[in-house]
Amino acid sequence: MRFVACLILAACGVGALAQPASAFGPTAQLLDQRLKELKGGLLVVVDGPKGAWKVKVDALAADSDWIGSDLSLAYYGAKAGEVSALLEQKYQAGPRPQWVLFGDGGRVVASGGTPPEGPALAKLAADGGIRSKLQILRDFVRTHPDHLEARGALCQSLEFRAAQLTGIRLGEKTEPIRPADERFDMAKFQKERDAKAEAKEKKEQEDSAPKPLIELDPEQDQAIWGELADLLTRTFRSGDWLEMSSWELVPQDAAVHSPLMKAACRAAIPDVESALARNPGSWSLWQLWLGLARTDGGRPIRPLLDNLVPLPTLSPSAWPPFAVREAYVKDARKRKDWLGIKDLLLPQIEYTRLWEAARGQTTFLLKMDGKVQEEPETGDYWRSTLEPLVEALLHLGETAQADGLVRDYWTKHPWAGLPGRAASLATRCGQPNFAAQWAALGAGR
Repeated sequence: MRFVACLILAACGVGALAQPASAFGPTAQLLDQRLKELKGGLLVVVDGPKGAWKVKVDALAADSDWIGSDLSLAYYGAKAGEVSALLEQKYQAGPRPQWVLFGDGGRVVASGGTPPEGPALAKLAADGGIRSKLQILRDFVRTHPDHLEARGALCQSLEFRAAQLTGIRLGEKTEPIRPADERFDMAKFQKERDAKAEAKEKKEQEDSAPKPLIELDPEQDQAIWGELADLLTRTFRSGDWLEMSSWELVPQDAAVHSPLMKAACRAAIPDVESALARNPGSWSLWQLWLGLARTDGGRPIRPLLDNLVPLPTLSPSAWPPFAVREAYVKDARKRKDWLGIKDLLLPQIEYTRLWEAARGQTTFLLKMDGKVQEEPETGDYWRSTLEPLVEALLHLGETAQADGLVRDYWTKHPWAGLPGRAASLATRCGQPNFAAQWAALGAGR
């Protein structure tokens, strides 16, 4: 591990012969530009095609010291040679595999030729005078208490860190670090996202009884979530939240493990409900209410909707607002309000059918370098709309219509998971004949 004394190097003219950034490839040039504009700290890791260091880099996501340091990370694999040339020639780093820790404006703080460790990196950052983005935002908000954009950014930074630390405390699996030189693959992303959603729903269906929610103990809760909970409480009490973006204030899923965050959200919900009474169609207010209610353990949406007055010019199909339809349907399924689900979702599907018959079916294509990227069918529409509607129709005895919906959707949008999900739904609804027929839809594909 090597500390780099930048002033000494500059005085000795070590970097005088370094090539300009334009002499390097585009990936290296992008990194060089990022370093020039850097605020906070950035760890750059160059490994190579074999990725022997990748395990150590991925382990940082589960290291509380690393998460607490609030450093950014850029790992290079396929383009490691290009980036390594920049680091060696302009920043005097050693040959790859290599890591370099940068501070503000691309100031080199430390570098090393052995796989990086979280605690050591956190100490190097502190000893090297790196101020994290979180520290920068804290100081700015302290001196500019009325700067709501900064307060929102601070809320997001605190929440992101708290969610990561909560996952570590609960022993949750962390995602591997995505290389900075890896091109985004939409098809791969959608497949992975769909597989996770399916696995989550399957597990929820298989669990006969939901597992009790694990809550952080008071000491852990205060250390991880305390600052954010206090900031949210003050923001709602002052009324400043009305001038802020809702997505800056909506808690992440991990907040359900924090008693402090639950209390803060519970206290804020009445204020948001009062605002909804004045503006019941507001997408941002609904998203905020849903997030606060979810964190506090959830609550039925129907009583709130019954107390709101929609616009007199709205058509029946436009209420409840689209922002809350998924939450409304989930609530209706719990209450077994099958007729309510049918009345809400069936007109929407019939309208879509008519539109496609009159105007044709619209398909969007994603291109990269002129080539069409595959966009696989996903289960989003099935989970949010079609499954609850088919379930409602089966319970109402309208089996022919349910069968027609499943077959029509399979013909137009052959999502690979549909036959199995539809068959499982039919079994749960006591329809073994349809279960067998729907399971056979995927045969031969």
